[in-house]
This record gives sequence, C-alpha cells and structure tokens, in this order.
Amino acid sequence: MSCAPNTISVSFHLTHHCNLRCTYCYTGEKLHIPMSKETADKGVDFVLAEAKREGIKQVDVVFFGGEPLLEKDLLFYVADRFIQEKEDLGVSFKMSTNGLLLTDAVLSELMKRKVFISLSIDGTPEIQNTQRPDAGGNGSARKVEKAAYRLLKVNPCANVTCVLTPKSAAQVDESVDYIFDLGFRFITITLDYSATWERKHFDAFGPALKRLSKWYETKIKAQERFYLSCFDERIQTRTLKPIEAEERCMLGHRQFAIAPNGELYPCIQFVTTEGLPQFMIGHVNEGFSEQSRHYFLHHSEKEKEECSGCALNSRCSSWCACINYADTGSIEEASPVVCEYERMIMPIADKLANRLWKQRNRLFIHKQYNPLYPVIAHLEITNA
Repeated sequence: MSCAPNTISVSFHLTHHCNLRCTYCYTGEKLHIPMSKETADKGVDFVLAEAKREGIKQVDVVFFGGEPLLEKDLLFYVADRFIQEKEDLGVSFKMSTNGLLLTDAVLSELMKRKVFISLSIDGTPEIQNTQRPDAGGNGSARKVEKAAYRLLKVNPCANVTCVLTPKSAAQVDESVDYIFDLGFRFITITLDYSATWERKHFDAFGPALKRLSKWYETKIKAQERFYLSCFDERIQTRTLKPIEAEERCMLGHRQFAIAPNGELYPCIQFVTTEGLPQFMIGHVNEGFSEQSRHYFLHHSEKEKEECSGCALNSRCSSWCACINYADTGSIEEASPVVCEYERMIMPIADKLANRLWKQRNRLFIHKQYNPLYPVIAHLEITNA
C-alpha cells in the first residue's frame, strides 16, 4: 500500500474472528476477541491527536479483521466518531470484507457513512470454494455472488481483491473474466506471498498472464472502462513515473494498524493472534515508540543488495516490507517470489502497452495519460 503525502492510513482490526477459513490466511487462529468500545475510543482519540500533531490533512480509515462485519455496530460507531469529530480534517472509510454478512440493511448503513467496500473473491466458483470455504468447510461462492450483486447495485465502482495461490495462478485469466462478468470494473490482483511457489507454478502462471493481456486488449478495444491492478499499476510506472520513495507506505509512519487489544503495528500484515511483539510500535494508551518506528522505517527503506543493478528496481514492489516478511521472514530481504513475478509480468505489461500505443487506441491513451481519467471513468461506470 502506498500513501499520498500529508495523509495517514490507519487500520482498525475490529476482531480476529472470521466466518471463513481461507487456506492462505496469515492472521492466525480465529479467536472471538473483538476490539472493545473503550479501545476503539482510545484509537479514535489517538488518530485524531496524531493527525493534529503532524499537521495531517487526510486520514484514510480502514476496517479490517478477521471479518470486520462480525463487529458491524463497532464499525459504525468508530465511523460516526470520526465523522462527528474530524473538524476540518478529511476522512475516508474503506473496508475489506468476505461479503457473507453484506445484507441490504448493512449496506444501507455503510453507504450512509460512505464506506468504500472491497469484496474478496478469488476467482471462479470452483476456486472460491476451494480457497475460501466457510467455518464448516462448505463453499462460499454462491453466497458471495449474491453479496456481489447487492454491492454493485449500490456502488458500481466497488473493488474486488483476488488472491492468487500457486494452485489458482494458472487460471488468473478465467478468474478475472468471471469477476468482470459479475459486473466489477475495479479488480486488484495479489499473490499469496507466504505460499511455497515452485518453478512449475510460474511456468503455468506465465501463459495465463499472456492470455490475460489479450483479454485486457480486447476489452480496451471494446471501449470497456476498468482497472486491473496487475497490468495498470505496471503500465503506469512507464506512462507516469516509478513510485518514488516518499510515495511509498513509509512503514509505521504514514500507515499503521491498531490491533483489537490496542497494540500498534506498522502494517496490517503484522496483526495476528499469534502476536508479533517484535513488530509492535506502541499502544493506543501510551502512543508510539519512536525508536521502534524509526527502526522499521530505516530497515524497510534500505536499498537491497540483491536488487542492485536490476533494470526493474525502480518499477517493482520489492520495497514492500510486508510482502518481504511474508516470503522471507525479514523486512530487509527482497522477496524472491516478487522478483520472479515482476520479471515475468513486466515484459507482458510493456508489450501490451506498446501494442495499444502503436494502435493509437484512444481509450488506452486517455486511461494512462489523462490525470482526470479516474474521475471520469468513475462517473461513466456509475451512470452506465
């Protein structure tokens, strides 16, 4: 996650509990230990005070879990407190959910508070059922499809997060096509970086990405407005610019997470039921440990020797400390999975962009070079 300057992003982990049992979940045992109202109050107070102290103009509040809607009343309470007490501070709300609790009544309350929802769907029903079963071991695809239609009815610009595992990566083109056919036009692709990726997995993944690039080209030629992170993010490192150091997440500084017990962590990836005290950077009761914050920022931003001389160094995501930790157990060591993935996908993305540029495809040029495109596309999709 990258953050804009003069903005902080804070994640409220409302609970460790979840009604799914995803095969790749990193957060640990699904304990029913929710954040208390007292801790939530102290968290809101801490964020508002920190924003004022640092002269922050915008706070992005993310609700996370477990499944955050298991504590929907607390979610509404936290959002309402920010709305009531933000003064001249800009505040936005986002939520990641598996969708099983997205009833019409809940959606109505979320929309009142302008909570942007990212729904987790890992692909076709077969993949979804395999990777994201419920607590009883049953598939979740049918229930999530119903949630998807409810969500798109109130927000056509809702996002889907799709996690690729070594077993599902070879079907990424089928998964994206399925999610697109559901009606989603904003799709974020991420890998399970904690999994064991072998050569055979990448050998099958590469051809699927090439098929997906053809799918992307076909949709653009058909004048479809959409965002597909795996290609659009990489194309923009050419059409715009690489992500500068000051635009990155600045681990523990411009983003941090509040655990259900009030502990502060530099990123959502470090909030687990197992507890990772070595990654704590404070507590809502006492504030930040500046020494710990400095340590994480310094060590995560250090140039990595293994990346020296790589032509993709300024364009890839090897700077992400959370991904590096998930793969290598160290925030300083670049993830070999990231390295393999970027070396594989970047040429595919570049060839895709070159084809569309040579065709002088008007939508592609508009999408990649017009800074107003995100706003225009949002309006066009909403009013379609």
